[in-house]
Parts: sequence; structure tokens; C-alpha cells
Amino acid sequence: MIDAIVGVKGSGKTPLMLDEMTEELGEEGANIVFIECGKRLDSQIPYQVRLIDITEYPVRGYDGLLAFLSGLNAKDYDISHIYIDSIYKVAGDDNPDHLADFFRELEKLAKQCENRLTIAISAELDSLPESVRKYARES
Repeated sequence: MIDAIVGVKGSGKTPLMLDEMTEELGEEGANIVFIECGKRLDSQIPYQVRLIDITEYPVRGYDGLLAFLSGLNAKDYDISHIYIDSIYKVAGDDNPDHLADFFRELEKLAKQCENRLTIAISAELDSLPESVRKYARES
């Protein structure tokens, strides 16, 4: 399942994800991964969550990110939830049409691996393609 939190910069997407993630840690079997661009949230992410700074890996574009996510799941088959903060920064691509293609492929991966994915998108909801908006909720 994919969930997209959409809003302009500074609208509270990241704090919302952090609150949800912290609550989810109380659930049995929670195995959470949080992906960000840079190390700005190091002190805010609970130690039980695997924090990944995508800049430490040679991941470029949505195809590279999809391959990276596939590799995470291949190594750790029981990941329950993956959070991606600022998807445009993580992928290095802010083209909404490329994002729509990524979401189509991501949906297949999420079903296959039985992951939940929550993705923060810095954009106006109306600027996103319909295929992305169907996953969206505003922050």
C-alpha cells in the first residue's frame, strides 16, 4: 500500500510522518525504514528505525530508487513500512510525470513485498497527475 503526504514546503509533512512512525513502533513486528536526503533528521528518528541517507549510495532517478528499494526488500524480507521524506530530493527528479511512472512500479513492488510505503511530496496537490493524487492526502 502506498500513502502520499502532499503539501507545500513547510506544511508539516515530515513531522506528520515522524508522529505516525513513532506510533507504529508500538505495533508488534514493526520493522521500519526511513529514507531521507542528507542527515537532517538523525536526532529525531527513533533508534529502532533504520535511517538511510540516500546520498551515501549511488542512487539516481526513480529507476535507481526502485532498484534500491527492491534490494532493501531482498535483504530484509520483513520490512513492514518504508518512509521516504522529500521524494523529489531523494530521487533527484521533480518531474511529476516521472513520479507517476515510479508510483505505478512502486505499487507492484509494495504488493509483492507486502510493504506499506509513505512518501512525502512537496507540491500542490493539483499539480500532481491523477495517478499520484489517488494515493495522496494533504498535510
